[in-house]
Amino acid sequence: MHRPSFSTRDPSWTPKPDATDASLVLVVAADGDEDVAAVTETDGVDVRHARDVEAVSKTLADRLVDCVVHAPGSGVPDVLETLRATRDVSATPYVLYARDPGLATVDEVLMQSGTAYVPRRGDDAVERLLSQIRRLTSERGLRQALELRERALDQATVGITVADADEDLVFVNDGFERITGYDADEALGDNCRFLQGGGTDEETVAEIRAAIESEEPISTVIRNYRRDGTPFWNQLEITPVEDGSGTVTHYFGFQKDVTERTELEGRLRDRNERLDEFAEVVSHDLRGPLSVAQGYLEDVEGEQVDAAVHALDRMERLIEDVLTLAREGRSRAKTESVALETAVTRAWRTAKTGDLEVDLGDDPGTVQADPERLQTLFENLFRNVADHAEGATTVRVEATGTGFAVVDDGPGIDPTVADSLFDQGITTHEDGTGFGLAIVATVAEAHGWSVSVGESENGGARFEVDCTGGA
Repeated sequence: MHRPSFSTRDPSWTPKPDATDASLVLVVAADGDEDVAAVTETDGVDVRHARDVEAVSKTLADRLVDCVVHAPGSGVPDVLETLRATRDVSATPYVLYARDPGLATVDEVLMQSGTAYVPRRGDDAVERLLSQIRRLTSERGLRQALELRERALDQATVGITVADADEDLVFVNDGFERITGYDADEALGDNCRFLQGGGTDEETVAEIRAAIESEEPISTVIRNYRRDGTPFWNQLEITPVEDGSGTVTHYFGFQKDVTERTELEGRLRDRNERLDEFAEVVSHDLRGPLSVAQGYLEDVEGEQVDAAVHALDRMERLIEDVLTLAREGRSRAKTESVALETAVTRAWRTAKTGDLEVDLGDDPGTVQADPERLQTLFENLFRNVADHAEGATTVRVEATGTGFAVVDDGPGIDPTVADSLFDQGITTHEDGTGFGLAIVATVAEAHGWSVSVGESENGGARFEVDCTGGA
């Protein structure tokens, strides 16, 4: 990974140790050492003792030690031997605490990283020792946090970049190299515009430029090109980073290859457009001759004529339902706050409900919905009651904890169709089209909702719409 040529300033990047956790210090010193006793009595320090090199190695292997303190003396292992034993196991910080260990020994110790020498002289010697322990353990924590951050950046599946205030790249992770095909050496010092090409949308580029100039974050999808020239759809997020004075110094960028998803969305849009066109053509081509046939039958009487009129009326309903189903399933609904009472009232006026009555009870509240599609949902639920709930007299619309419910006092759901109720073409009525509840399910899906059916308290049907999507 290429390491960034900038300094991080945000301390929240670094994990904070729990202030209540004591630092575990392994002391290699003679028994009865008074300075060691003083360290042991210090708040925030948990001291463990090692009498020989083997004990040092074993303790470091078994425990997460924050610092090793070596105070040479009678019966205490050699300094360099102890340091080697420490480094053979881990990079744990090492402090030599001695009166006069010799210049060569001090040099040998300080040549190693994460080490310090504290002369054992003066009344403040213990305080200086504690200060070095705190410094080394803090530096080790920071170093480990940086190493973890570097590993996380490189192992991330998304591309991560950092650009300076002039928008030149100063850092790219391995994910960026994998997605784009550009090595870090090729990308660094350049503007990320090298990913653009002939098929890159100029309006999207202008939106990105405007966001950067206004120092605002932006999230968009743009067509970019890999090093080998192959195009890909890049879900791009750019966030400005400020210094302590509020000046933008860098831009963080996140790239994700969403080519498969974007192409699938495009195919779905094309398919929905073709379905819309097909539905319109079929509707137009069928309604023409249908209107002619109905016109010829208007002034003709007879039992067979009545049957023909009935069949033509059913064909007209079928055409209308097919067209509605195609329209409702074409895209995600654009929502706004809609009063359920308003939607129910409008749907009740347009649906053919016969002698049924509607009961709104207490204020059912509002939902986030497309007003026209919500009305279509209610129209089809009301029509379903009128057509299939024999003996029903009332339809009640009520709020639920997650949405709303439409409840009737009819005979309930026919168990033979209960499992396929929302499928297209399923009906128990000889004049039914089998599309009404399929339209209900399609409208719900377009909103991200779920719809289910059960039995009401009085044995009728209860259609419940979960506006949270079942989350």
